Amino acid sequence: MGFGGSAAAMIQSLRNNAKQLAKRNNYFEKDVPSKYGTSTKIVDYKKMAPEQFEAFKLKLRQNELRRQKHLAIVFGSIMSIIVGVLVYFLFFH
Repeated sequence: MGFGGSAAAMIQSLRNNAKQLAKRNNYFEKDVPSKYGTSTKIVDYKKMAPEQFEAFKLKLRQNELRRQKHLAIVFGSIMSIIVGVLVYFLFFH
């Protein structure tokens, strides 16, 4: 009871994966198609000037804070409607 066929398939699969790994392109070296038709390079934010990077991080924090506030308002209003309906049906109906 050998397993030569399955072992050979496994070895071939590992070889193919190793070959594909060697041909892989770096993410930041790819050209990105722009919506205006010209291709642009991806900006690596690790290479930004420190003051530009701080401004970028501040903008990200502000966007996240705005998103969290919006989520809290929407969630709170939906929950208040659900609680109001439950109170109405439990006590007044």
